[in-house]
Amino acid sequence: MRWCATVSSVDAMIESHRPAESRPPALFPAVPSLDRRTAARAALVFVIATLALVTVICAVFLVSGATLPDWFTIAGRWIPAVVSLVVIMLFGLPEPISRWWLLRPGSIRTLLGGVASGVLGLVLIYAVAAAVGIGLGLAAPLSWMAYLQIAALTVPAALLFSLSTLGEEVAWRAFLPALILGANRWVRALAISGIWVVFHIPLHGTMILQGSLDPLAGIVSTALLLPLGVFLAMLVERFGSVWPAVIAHAVPMSVLNLVADSAELPPAALWGLAGITTVALTVGSIIIAPRRR
Repeated sequence: MRWCATVSSVDAMIESHRPAESRPPALFPAVPSLDRRTAARAALVFVIATLALVTVICAVFLVSGATLPDWFTIAGRWIPAVVSLVVIMLFGLPEPISRWWLLRPGSIRTLLGGVASGVLGLVLIYAVAAAVGIGLGLAAPLSWMAYLQIAALTVPAALLFSLSTLGEEVAWRAFLPALILGANRWVRALAISGIWVVFHIPLHGTMILQGSLDPLAGIVSTALLLPLGVFLAMLVERFGSVWPAVIAHAVPMSVLNLVADSAELPPAALWGLAGITTVALTVGSIIIAPRRR
């Protein structure tokens, strides 16, 4: 309840400082001068090129027998951003990169409100999902000391990992939505989140085949990217900048980090926790979504 009230108050403060006639009906299209045909072609090239590039890189590791290095899971997040730059140059898209990537944070109040809403909201969502799962007997809780350590490390780790998540968020939550013209925000967010899931399949699949990721955990974590992507998309829509999604995406936890012995959980428990988390993320997305049409 406190998080909901905080988000609502932040939004109210932001909107109260704008005259009604100056409030935009929606964040997208970010580049109104772009014609639909060019936008559709650019979006298609971006999606195909991004998915093809990550698939080829992972296939090289599999065929060569070389283990996928840990650093690639971090550096690989910049593949979509690099491809988006190539598409911008290839199609001669108007407007500066800062506009396409929604890098302008707005006021300090808006930026801090968005980051706080994203980070605290996501932590609350995972905490509630874990608590419900524990209450239903799907898993056991961690020790209080473990929870305190997680709480202490969450913000510093999120700021550090944001250097990596920036590469994904500018592409999936800013650039590609700007190219999908005329779509309902929920349809657009769901479609792009689905593509985002597909983007992770080569990476997670390679890790599973090489034995560095448990198959069931890999499938569950990949599936959970769909509701997470929608939540991050609504953050960007709400606050008009990619930065809240960048920091929230960098939060180094999931519901599985908040329960004991998650690697030993049976399939039914894992899918149960995933279902609870999906519901919680969906509710969070509805709460955080902007009220404008």
